[in-house]
Amino acid sequence: MKSIRHIFGSQRGFTLIELLISVSILTVVTGMFGAGMFQVLSIQRFWTDDVNATREVRHSGSWFAGDALNATDVLDAGGINRLTCTPSPPVEQITLTWTDTAGAAHNVIYSVTGEELRRDYDSNGSPLVMTDQVVANSISFTLCGSTLRLTMDVLADRNTTDKLDLLTYMRKLN
Repeated sequence: MKSIRHIFGSQRGFTLIELLISVSILTVVTGMFGAGMFQVLSIQRFWTDDVNATREVRHSGSWFAGDALNATDVLDAGGINRLTCTPSPPVEQITLTWTDTAGAAHNVIYSVTGEELRRDYDSNGSPLVMTDQVVANSISFTLCGSTLRLTMDVLADRNTTDKLDLLTYMRKLN
């Protein structure tokens, strides 16, 4: 039986230069692959955030339109005066009121708290956050005839803003 030295002794190993060159090539290839993966993940996160922000704004618009279609009155921040075409100062909170078919009265309050548009339905529990990252002092509600308008700016990705301008016809308005 041959010894291990005899089997491997006749084979030549790698020189230090060959080993350094192969490690350098491997490092460059790994770096290029890692940078490519980072780029792909960064682009994916950007588009995912954009899709989520768009979905959130559309969702809040859907809730707002549904409540406005039921409303028989739209009151300002104090819940006392009816909203007008040109509120002074700009209104950042409104109350939509209606009575359902069973005769129960309902109030829905839409308000801005910090950077959030919130919906509080009959003050039962915590308000529902409809949209976050609302640009400060950009939201307003107006009522002209039977048309309720919500305008606001939402902070989008990469410090840009998206403007939401929602017009809703109020079919039950008194």
